[in-house]
Amino acid sequence: MYAEDVERPFESIESAYEYLSVLATTVLEAMGDLKRDQDRATREGARRRAEAIGIAMYKLKLLNCSICKSRRMLNDLRILRRLILNERASVESLMAAL
Repeated sequence: MYAEDVERPFESIESAYEYLSVLATTVLEAMGDLKRDQDRATREGARRRAEAIGIAMYKLKLLNCSICKSRRMLNDLRILRRLILNERASVESLMAAL
């Protein structure tokens, strides 16, 4: 199998960043749903179910932290790429264009 044959869902740093943004939103929605489920389980006296949901929420919080760190690293990589490739116009060149 050649490299060209492999599907590349993240063609750029930007697309990976966008994916992580969608994932972060989904994780936050799941945490909200689980919180409601945990409250209901607590009201119904289903202690073990409420505890299990609490563990799931904890794991989602850990995942969310990892996602946020990854997004920051991708943003840093975008900035570094711009600096390396001189993608940002310098202040002097902008002033000269005026």
